[in-house]
Amino acid sequence: MILKWLIFGVIVYAVYILFFKEKNIASKDSKSFKKDDNDSEEMVECCECGTFISSKEAFIKNGKFYCSKECMTKG
Repeated sequence: MILKWLIFGVIVYAVYILFFKEKNIASKDSKSFKKDDNDSEEMVECCECGTFISSKEAFIKNGKFYCSKECMTKG
């Protein structure tokens, strides 16, 4: 009787490993891929010279993006 329960438990565990563990690994990989997408920066164009820079490094004056203080004083 105990042998039947042990075999049943091993079969249930094997089914769990085959069907559910692999899905968890795949979902972890897709989550890490999505995380990389969020790390990308938006590129904006300088209103004065047309150079593209990241929005984090841009200077903003009156709602316009500039690549440097020099371009910002010209515009």
